[in-house]
Amino acid sequence: MPVKIWLLALPLCALSFASVLAASPESLDQDSHVVTGTLKELDLPKMTGKITTDLEQTVAFTIKSPDLFKGLSVGERIAIRLDDQGQAVKVMETTIPELPTPEQ
Repeated sequence: MPVKIWLLALPLCALSFASVLAASPESLDQDSHVVTGTLKELDLPKMTGKITTDLEQTVAFTIKSPDLFKGLSVGERIAIRLDDQGQAVKVMETTIPELPTPEQ
């Protein structure tokens, strides 16, 4: 019986660990949120981009500062902090996939 509990607890620990790594303490700011996924479009002249999450949702954003995306290219996994207007205010490279919640 204890082995079954361990096997059920392992995915929940992984989900918590991924959330901690993908979001920094500033993500608790009510005016911003963090989106993790693959960079699908990046148009620096137009200051726009799109990211596809691990749950296959596309999130469009505007770019506040092109320097945030320096050295990044389409296809890379990133975590991006968006303000309440959908502007990218922080970009972090990431390699840990976002896991769906058990209810899904």
